Amino acid sequence: MSYQVEVPTADTIVVVSTDRKYKLHSAQLVQCSSRFAEMLQTAGPNLSREGLKQGTRYMLCLQDFDETSTRPIKPVFRRIPIDKDGKPTKKVTMMHEGDKGYRFRPSLFSDYDRLLRSFANQPIVLNDKSIETVLPDAMGLIEVAEYLGSIPMVAKVIENYLLARGQDFFKAISIDPIIWIDVAYRIESKVVFKEALIHLVGKYNLLLSTPPTAAILRRNPKARSMLDQLNVELRDLVESKHEIIKKQCQQIEVAISTHYPSGLQKSEVTGRADRDGIGRQEYGRDVFSWIGVALYRHWWGQTLANDGTHNNQFGGQDIYARLHKGGSAYLTRELTAGFNTHFPMSVKGKSVLANNLDIIKVGVSAIVAPLMVNESQLDIASSPIKWLTCTKVVGGDYLWEPEPEPELEPELEPEVESYSGKGKRRAEEAFDDEDEEAEEADDEEDEET
Repeated sequence: MSYQVEVPTADTIVVVSTDRKYKLHSAQLVQCSSRFAEMLQTAGPNLSREGLKQGTRYMLCLQDFDETSTRPIKPVFRRIPIDKDGKPTKKVTMMHEGDKGYRFRPSLFSDYDRLLRSFANQPIVLNDKSIETVLPDAMGLIEVAEYLGSIPMVAKVIENYLLARGQDFFKAISIDPIIWIDVAYRIESKVVFKEALIHLVGKYNLLLSTPPTAAILRRNPKARSMLDQLNVELRDLVESKHEIIKKQCQQIEVAISTHYPSGLQKSEVTGRADRDGIGRQEYGRDVFSWIGVALYRHWWGQTLANDGTHNNQFGGQDIYARLHKGGSAYLTRELTAGFNTHFPMSVKGKSVLANNLDIIKVGVSAIVAPLMVNESQLDIASSPIKWLTCTKVVGGDYLWEPEPEPELEPELEPEVESYSGKGKRRAEEAFDDEDEEAEEADDEEDEET
């Protein structure tokens, strides 16, 4: 009998097909595979002198039929009884690689070949010509390793092969994060898991609104979206991360809605208009700043009403990116021309209004900046994408081995620039001041009457 791999003094024959047989040490198999360890719990026979020459105490054979009904089944390993002469006690039915009637993938035999060679300390070789060739080899190896309980033997090798593709790999993850988070979860790769999770959260709205394919429905007839491919643990994690980003977006949108450019606020010390500069003339000088605030909020209100922010299919990345860029990226002078048709201004007046809008945009850019942080390893400058990649992945997110989280100080509430530009305070305080001033003005009017 010829073997693909034959380790000296080995005592176990592993048969994958008529063309692929391996002679390995039972101790190696027990150490490398939990399934083989279970199958080899019972000791082999006491070999005769003839049997000692053969040296075979165990035989494990991959078979694809039910022993009772002989119906075709998914291939499984079975232990074949061995007599004292080291020979099978019954006829051994082996699988044939050339048969075309099998319902399993053709690469099954080569997948087992890679895995069993690794048991004999031979290197695992995948087709790394491109990410498209690495993926099927990796998935096939993962499948057979899961069946044999040998994931630790292949996990790091697969991870290294994938990461060696560099930006090609990270781009592949961004295109189909559902496939890659499944791979990462199965081989327990934190690097790949983090990358896939970031893109999954960024594309959450799109994936949730995309109907499942026919192939997904065959596996899961109850599926209603592409996200239904995820198992319960992964789905819960993705949804919790999406909620965090959604709340962050909402807080930033509120901060934009309550943002005022620095320099508009007046300081009241004595309460006298002639000393504190809070008279009508002082406010009159800021009229173009206030027109800018009104025009900006008019545009921002329309954007929110049209669901152009966190509720759109890409989580608002397009508008947030333009807000962060500022300048001519949005609310251009051509667009504000429509405003001037209803509120005509001189050429200088239009220029002053445009400059005030630019000042507001600079402040808004700083507010939006946290959403523009790229937490992924994808180079979005050379490979632009349409979704946010600001999701922070922490130790507790790795489902197979959650890491304890360090205690952090509570986060401060969102702040907006104060009118005077001397510090920051919560957005609602600006409105509290306005309410108090309005009440004081009402009281003064009552006293005069």
